[in-house]
Amino acid sequence: MAEAEKVLTPDVTACAPSELKVRKPHHLADIIPLQLNALHEHHRAVLDTGDVEAVHKMRVTTRRLQASLDLLEREMSVRRLKRRLRAWRRALSQVRNYDVFLELIEKEATARRRAHREQFELVKGILQQRREQKASKVRQYLGGIHLERIAIGLGLGAITQSPHQADAEADNSLVASGSVDLAQATLSLDEGRVAGYAAERLEQRLAEFQALVAKSHPTADPAELHQLRIAAKRVRYLLEIVEQMGYGDAARALAWLRGLQDRIGDWHDLEALEAETIGIVSRGRFMREHLSESSRILQAAAHLRKKKETLVSKLFPVRVPRTLILTSQRIARALRRRASSNLASK
Repeated sequence: MAEAEKVLTPDVTACAPSELKVRKPHHLADIIPLQLNALHEHHRAVLDTGDVEAVHKMRVTTRRLQASLDLLEREMSVRRLKRRLRAWRRALSQVRNYDVFLELIEKEATARRRAHREQFELVKGILQQRREQKASKVRQYLGGIHLERIAIGLGLGAITQSPHQADAEADNSLVASGSVDLAQATLSLDEGRVAGYAAERLEQRLAEFQALVAKSHPTADPAELHQLRIAAKRVRYLLEIVEQMGYGDAARALAWLRGLQDRIGDWHDLEALEAETIGIVSRGRFMREHLSESSRILQAAAHLRKKKETLVSKLFPVRVPRTLILTSQRIARALRRRASSNLASK
């Protein structure tokens, strides 16, 4: 659901409560507490509503926070915290996939003549049921996670609890999650060392991305294209963080990365929906009970494949613009100047 990401992707400060929006962070030590607070808010929304937007925002916030924690490798041990964020995001992805499937099926059904909508409606009903079952399991899992462990692992000791969480803990329906009290939170970082490591990390992430671009082609294995999208995300979220830290404007580079990520994401969503649809029909019991509908559902899957092939033809060749390379180099130099300045002052 790449298109939804364009609409729903929030700014870190926009995720925070209204009284915190006036705070404009320029240091990683300021950004991380805001991201933790945003994660808490979206986690609560997932538990309260479980709707598409809440799931999406919590996923994006875990990725942004993970990009920030990645810059702390030389300051403290964060690998366990990053693994925890990945586990939460993967759980949310199970629900997100069905949200995407349902949106795609709805578009296909709407575009079809009434006589040809039946197969899409049948698949839609099955996917909706699976989504509800998966969402229930994921909500139960997320109800038992402890967001405060991230804060504690970073040395942020001030944890508050909302009335919502207190009520949840009282009836044992959910395990309460912590929210960082930003008025008291203190994250001690050597910003110069962080800047030096961020420069190295940016160059590494860009090189990894360029290597995958060089190997990508229209007949690439789906797993390879998925890795290319992940590499684009890593460069994108790292650039977003260092831009927010004040090391330069990366708007044009970020726009291109988002566009590439969206195009690969659209292709990947169709790939996954095709596999899900074929999996539904392939079940012996389903085929026996819906023999006439099964052939029409497979026709729908064939239509999805054609759309997927069209997207792939438009995706390649992938050409990395000089804007991305030059922006990354400029920002890496700015980061290194900060690191050098920090060393000279000691």
